[in-house]
Amino acid sequence: MKKRTVRGIKSAAKAPRNLILRATNRALKPRWLVFEVTDRCNSRCQHCDIWSREPTRDALTTQEIEKALSDPLFGQIEYILNTGGEPFLRRDLEEVILIEHKVLPEARIQLSTNGLLPKRVIHVVKSALRHDINIEVGVSLDGIGEKHDLIRGVKGNFEKVDWLLHELSALRENHQDKLHIEAGMVLSDLTLHSLEEIRRYVAKFNIEPVVAWYNEAPFYNNIGRNLSINNEELSRAVQSLSPSLVYDLWLKALKGKSMKFPCFAMYTFCLLRCNGDVVPCLSFSDVKAGNVRESSPTLIWHSPESKKTRTMVKDCQGCLNSWGVNWSFASSFYAYLLFFLRHPHALIRWVRDK
Repeated sequence: MKKRTVRGIKSAAKAPRNLILRATNRALKPRWLVFEVTDRCNSRCQHCDIWSREPTRDALTTQEIEKALSDPLFGQIEYILNTGGEPFLRRDLEEVILIEHKVLPEARIQLSTNGLLPKRVIHVVKSALRHDINIEVGVSLDGIGEKHDLIRGVKGNFEKVDWLLHELSALRENHQDKLHIEAGMVLSDLTLHSLEEIRRYVAKFNIEPVVAWYNEAPFYNNIGRNLSINNEELSRAVQSLSPSLVYDLWLKALKGKSMKFPCFAMYTFCLLRCNGDVVPCLSFSDVKAGNVRESSPTLIWHSPESKKTRTMVKDCQGCLNSWGVNWSFASSFYAYLLFFLRHPHALIRWVRDK
């Protein structure tokens, strides 16, 4: 709780400078990093078509990862979100996590998984805990039983997720301060009727579902697959969640209102692709500012190409990607301040949560 409060105070103090530098198109140092450790995937999700693309054959090696993350540009990173594809398909993932902790020992490390390799997940998590690493594990859950398998396109997926959540919960008993577990649900027309059932299910693990909006983006290879057209029911589902800035933005979008906000992609966060490309975010995952195999992250960050991507980000009409929205609001902070004035109970929950 103390660390969360300190981070909030620091964010508030940095906000004026962040907004001024963004307004003048000048670079900041990233605080958050999304790392696509692999684009291989063993799911067949209805929400996403990453699995249908030819995977990258020459993903960054552990040596290249260490060199890139050791660059001074990343010295202020507080949080690394390891994603895919399916990260646990990467055979040297354990070494990747150890490198991240070695180079950025203060950063919290998050691992997302579809749960199809549950024993592998437990192996990597145990390794991280043995090395005293603060680790978060996000397990995808879009329904209960066959409903989840249908959305994810793999028979037996839910059974493996159920086993994994039980094992992670048992591990957490002895590592309360080091291991954090999340169950991540994508909210769309396909899943909204499973929300209450998922809530009841994850409650037995003493966790709440992390609900993410269905996001169309080049990263997911799903542009044009509109799965969020049932506005009234989706609005009721969002309103049933605990209030948050992200959910307020969702409700605006469902009412046809502007969802534009001061985005800080390529200012305080970015996406490092598995081939070494540095890109702003999921929506601009095909807009390359540079590649860490060809240049240092610092040189990329201050290059003319990065300046062009920042201009594109400022012109963007907004998206509903949860981490992009949250990190942008944390960078400007004043949106949080106004939100907490409207929802004081949410401030108590924000301070309390780890």
